[in-house]
Amino acid sequence: MQAVSDAFLFTIAEVSATLIGLFVVGVFFYIDKGLRRLHDIPDVVAPYIRAGTRIVLVLYAIPLGLSLTLVVLEPIWTRLLFVLLSLVLVAANLDTAARIRAFVKVVGSSSFPLNEVGGTVAVLALVLIPWLLGGLHPSREDFTWAILLSLLVGFFSTSTVLLSVFDIIRLEAAAGVGSK
Repeated sequence: MQAVSDAFLFTIAEVSATLIGLFVVGVFFYIDKGLRRLHDIPDVVAPYIRAGTRIVLVLYAIPLGLSLTLVVLEPIWTRLLFVLLSLVLVAANLDTAARIRAFVKVVGSSSFPLNEVGGTVAVLALVLIPWLLGGLHPSREDFTWAILLSLLVGFFSTSTVLLSVFDIIRLEAAAGVGSK
């Protein structure tokens, strides 16, 4: 990999911050609004959507936080931040994995299980790549692989969560909410 410049890392931080903002708007405006209109929605839907929201926010926090710390702080702080965010990411991934089966039974969407399997594999790769490439002292270039993978997985997870709006519309139709 080529040397990673400060300009590249700042651009990645800007992209991550933008994606966080768009994701938050999408979740709270479209999905949360749709879920509030459903009174008969099963109890497994909202907790899974919250868990999915958490994991996507952590996925976007990794490139944002790492990019900024790689530019302005000593390498030890980047490593500590990465360890902390990795632990949160793995915990969030376990939470969504534990909830996926019940959620799919209610919603019937095949995109969520595919996203969950692909996301779990990517989370494991994301957490391990810097350490496998750089040992105990990963370089900027080693962390860049995790940053890029995190953005990619976050984007696919965002797409899956936001496309769930169509599943919510289908649930509304089944519950008779949107028929007036």
